[in-house]
Amino acid sequence: MAGANLPAKKYSKTAPTTLRLSFTATGNQTQFIDIAHALSAINRKFMRQGVYYYVNSVELYNNEDAYVDLHTLPDTWVTKNAWNRGFRMFQKMNAQVDTPRPKYHDFKVYMSDRHRTTGTMQPKLFDINSASATVQTDEWAYSRFTSLDDDGDATQDADNFYVHMLGNHVGSSSDWTSVGLIKSYGRSRPLPQSNEPILPAIAGDGHEDDPMLNLFDTSSEDALNEIADILDIDNDATPYDADTYVGQGANNMHHVARLATSAVSGRVAKASGFCVPFGLICVDPQDTATSYRVVLNLAAGTYHGVYAERA
Repeated sequence: MAGANLPAKKYSKTAPTTLRLSFTATGNQTQFIDIAHALSAINRKFMRQGVYYYVNSVELYNNEDAYVDLHTLPDTWVTKNAWNRGFRMFQKMNAQVDTPRPKYHDFKVYMSDRHRTTGTMQPKLFDINSASATVQTDEWAYSRFTSLDDDGDATQDADNFYVHMLGNHVGSSSDWTSVGLIKSYGRSRPLPQSNEPILPAIAGDGHEDDPMLNLFDTSSEDALNEIADILDIDNDATPYDADTYVGQGANNMHHVARLATSAVSGRVAKASGFCVPFGLICVDPQDTATSYRVVLNLAAGTYHGVYAERA
């Protein structure tokens, strides 16, 4: 009977999602991947950028001896809080106007200003003999802010700018081009206290002459006074740079993999997986002149077939 020799219904395939994403490029120019953008293009589904995606493994295919470094945003509380602050400001700004939101409205950010100027890699599908086709999107617009701050210029035009995660602001106070979210977040926070506690200075070399402090001082070398000095001086400042947040520099990326190809490896390299905050990856090739292919194998989950976590 037709249909009798089939797997049980509980093993029927649900709406599938392509989790293997391929990207190709040529030469040593730094490139950028936006996983949400690629997933949307390949699967014809709207995938949000503002989540944490997970790569199970990554592969590199190249016809020469070369290597490619992969970087992500630092996976820290600073990155998460900076993105959330930017998202709240974006929502608050849009709430100023009574206009319906577009169907695919989303908060999309650049990884860095270099990402903004370089652009985002398009995913690829392939044919025989290494031929490939780019999978396009009709629109993937990164978020723009419109400042209500009157800068007092003659034109009285509103200041529109993009946002990026890593690095300094780009532009000037009267004409911003792109604003660094981590940099802005750092400026919004008070500096932590340091150099505490501070013992009061009294006559002599400091606090050494205090009679209660010297009550049990029987050492001819004043050892107890030196111990007190060390406790006063050492370890009362923050164990990090209190004025600097990781990510406010454009070079503050998190290195997650190096993929090197050679004749011995069959021109193929593989690396284990990693977390990708907001799906943004910097692809930094070295010593390559020909085309190469980077393949991401994403973790499966419940978000349209992909594993993702909210920021």
